[in-house]
Amino acid sequence: MSKINLVISICIFSVLLGVTSAIKNQTRVIEKKIHKIDRKIAAIEKDLHETQLDYFYVSSPSYLSKKIKQFALIEYIPMDFSKIYLNYRDFIDSQKKITILKIENEKKTKKK
Repeated sequence: MSKINLVISICIFSVLLGVTSAIKNQTRVIEKKIHKIDRKIAAIEKDLHETQLDYFYVSSPSYLSKKIKQFALIEYIPMDFSKIYLNYRDFIDSQKKITILKIENEKKTKKK
């Protein structure tokens, strides 16, 4: 009876030891992936901060007025809000609308 208990105990201990080892290896792989992702995030955040700094410097009123004085030969006219696009897709959609209108107007003039 005690031999059976000993064999069962050794089997359970071996199974638990193997499961623990597998879990530790998986955890180590996950930790390495997390570390790589953290390094990428840190690099992207650094780039973001540098880009924001550049943007704030270039868009500051003092810098802009200095550049305007530098290029005083050029006359600057305010731009209509309808010509300012938030992204490239809006610009393309606007261009498509404009071309469609031109084509329709050409068809109307050809019919007459």
